[in-house]
Amino acid sequence: MSPARTRTRQMVLTALAAALAAVVSPWSIAIGPISLTLGVFAAFFAGALLTPGWAFAAQLVYLALGCLGLPVFSGFVSGPQALLGPTGGYLAAFPFMALILSFFCRLSPRLPVLLAGVVLALAVCYALGTAWFMNLSGNDLKTSLAWCVIPFIIPDFCKGIAALALVHQLERRL
Repeated sequence: MSPARTRTRQMVLTALAAALAAVVSPWSIAIGPISLTLGVFAAFFAGALLTPGWAFAAQLVYLALGCLGLPVFSGFVSGPQALLGPTGGYLAAFPFMALILSFFCRLSPRLPVLLAGVVLALAVCYALGTAWFMNLSGNDLKTSLAWCVIPFIIPDFCKGIAALALVHQLERRL
């Protein structure tokens, strides 16, 4: 495939990954101060599908859409205040999650490597998000982890596996 076609393909897939994030992320289930959302799945999907730079860009586009006023964040929230609220750290972590998983996906197609990428991406998400939440809420680490991380570990890990499996099937067909 020519470099121009490859670039065009990556741009289209990036737009589609950003659109997927915008469509699935608003739907959420509140679990305390943090909601269970498919935004994590969308970040993993972008990371598994795209090269690192494009994966990062797809999530930046998603964040930009929300900041510009489209109701694409959890609970159909929009605007820059969403990035400054209690879940802002988690939202800010999405581009880095996509970048990390994409790097691991390009490193090796072996399952242990891919799962390590999912775990590291989640660790970055939880670290940034929980630090931001603690700063805003004034809660200690133990309370913040109990509210913002522990209930989400298994569902978020499953979202990473689902994104890897979906992209694997898509790549076989594309």
